Amino acid sequence: MSVTLPSHLQMVLGLYAYLLPLLLYVLWSTLALWDLGRREDLPKVAVWIWPLLIFVLPFIAPAGYLLFGGSRLAGRTRLLALSGGVAYLLVLGLGASIGGIT
Repeated sequence: MSVTLPSHLQMVLGLYAYLLPLLLYVLWSTLALWDLGRREDLPKVAVWIWPLLIFVLPFIAPAGYLLFGGSRLAGRTRLLALSGGVAYLLVLGLGASIGGIT
């Protein structure tokens, strides 16, 4: 019986594939909730609905708010935060192609 150990690259990609979604959720949710707390132009219903959606739909609602919800954050900040999702997809694709992530 032969056992093969993962390479260093496979281990790093596996670690990133495990931790990156958690970090993205924390970053996106924090930014969205912080921005919601600073906005005074939203109706009270929207102030209650957006946080509820952010906690019920973990990745979709924060990204949706940052992209389409009228966030007052600088465009560069939103782009930088949301580009983490693209980085995550690249890590998943690379990990799946070399066999580090299944």
